[in-house]
Amino acid sequence: MRPRATPVLLRRVALTTAVLMALWLLASYAVAYQLTRRTAPRKVEALPELAWGTIESLQLRTVDSEEIGVWYIAGQADRPTLILLHGNGGQKAACLNEAEFLHAAGYSVLLVSLRAHGESSGDCNDFGYSARHDVVAAVQWLERRGDEQRIIIWGQSLGSAAACFACGELGDRVHGYILECPYRDLHAAVWNRLQARLPPVVDRLAYLGMRVVSPLVLPDVDRISPYEAIGGMPGSMPVLLLAGSEDRRAPPADAAALCERAGDRARLVAIEGAGHLQLEQTDATVYRESILDLLAKAESH
Repeated sequence: MRPRATPVLLRRVALTTAVLMALWLLASYAVAYQLTRRTAPRKVEALPELAWGTIESLQLRTVDSEEIGVWYIAGQADRPTLILLHGNGGQKAACLNEAEFLHAAGYSVLLVSLRAHGESSGDCNDFGYSARHDVVAAVQWLERRGDEQRIIIWGQSLGSAAACFACGELGDRVHGYILECPYRDLHAAVWNRLQARLPPVVDRLAYLGMRVVSPLVLPDVDRISPYEAIGGMPGSMPVLLLAGSEDRRAPPADAAALCERAGDRARLVAIEGAGHLQLEQTDATVYRESILDLLAKAESH
C-alpha cells in the first residue's frame, strides 16, 4: 500500500510550484517589457552625403505629441511621393537604398524614423500600432506642402504594420501601399519568433507566459493586428504585399492572409528563398519590377 503524502510535503510542493510560477511570470514580464522599449537612446541622425539627391532634415509633431525625424528628397514635380517606413530596430537611414532606387525613377521620397527609433522621441515600441500617428503626420506634412502629388506608402515589417494601422484614418488621401514582410497580428509574430529561437516545449512555455503578461505591458495588445486593420482600407487603391518564402518571422502565409483580406486590389509576390527583409538581396529583378508595377498602377489610379 502506497504511503500517503504528508501535509508538510504537500505544502512544500505547493510552495515550490507557486515560486516557480511567480518566477516564470516575472521572467515573461521582464522579457516582454524589454522587447517593447527602444533599443538605443535617442540620438540625432547625421545627414548622409548623397551624390544622387539633395536631402532636407525635418522634425514632425504627431497628434499625441511625439517628435518624429524625417528626411525629404525631392524628385520630379509630376511624380508621386513615397513615404518609406523602416523595420523594427531600424531608422530612416535603413531605407536609403530604396530611396536611391525610387529617386532614380523620378519619385520624391520621405524617409521616416518611427517613434522609439533613431532620433524620434518615444520609449514604447508597440510594433507599429502607435506609429500610425507618425504615418499620418508624414502625410499631413506632404499635404501642407501643396504640391498635390500622389502619396504612396512603402513599409517594411514594423513599417508595414504602421501603414496598415494608419490606412483607415488616411482613407483616399493615399494612393497605394507597398507592404513588405508584414506580420498578421502581434500574437502570431511573437509565436513565430519564439518558435524560431527556442526548442520545442520551451517555446510554448515562453509563449504562454508572454500571453499572460502582455496586457500589463501593452494594453492594446489584442488590437495590434495588421490583418484586422487592412480591412478598413477604403477604395480600390492598389496594394502590393511582398514576402520571402523562407521568412520565419513573418511567414508568407501572413502576407497571404492580408492579401486575401484586402481583396482583388491586392497582389502578393513571394520571393523564393528569401528570408525576412532579404527580398532584394535574393531576387532584385522580381523585387524591383513588382514595385515599379505597383507604382505605375498607383499613378494611373
